[in-house]
Amino acid sequence: MRTSNRKRLFGDKIAFKSLSCMPVNELGVVYLFGVLHDTFDFKIESIQSGYPDCLARRKVANNRWEEIRIEFEYDSRSFKMHGHDPADVDVIVCWTHNWKECPKRIEVIELSSLLGDAEQIDKQIQKKTILNEWQLFAQRKRLEGLTFAEIAGLWKKRKREEGPNKANPADAKKPRS
Repeated sequence: MRTSNRKRLFGDKIAFKSLSCMPVNELGVVYLFGVLHDTFDFKIESIQSGYPDCLARRKVANNRWEEIRIEFEYDSRSFKMHGHDPADVDVIVCWTHNWKECPKRIEVIELSSLLGDAEQIDKQIQKKTILNEWQLFAQRKRLEGLTFAEIAGLWKKRKREEGPNKANPADAKKPRS
């Protein structure tokens, strides 16, 4: 049954897994996070239309998981415009982070800026091989409590300091033990 003659809108083309265009709304962000949740070290417990949108777990130590309350937004400032209480959420997952006054205690995962790094990590996860240098680095930093964005930033800084091709996960041909 058709309800409208309105044509759908699409974002710019991307080549990432099963998503061929950038998200243009919150539902696209939810889908992309669903595809990438393992990459960000989350185990999803539930997703709902009420606030917060998602309950997940994240490993913080061996045999220790913390509950994470996640809100999905297309852009982070929509969180404030929707009147959400910042005390009731731990993470905002968005396509664009444009809320400058976002409380520091809320982790923001900006998918548009992390997609390339997430794709590299996801490829490594799917291979299920011995951890390479990047994976070991990311795993150690996650257990130290760093966010994915912080880990990606540290890795990029390390790559710049070591020079081209030294610390690029795509160039790590031989697994490390």
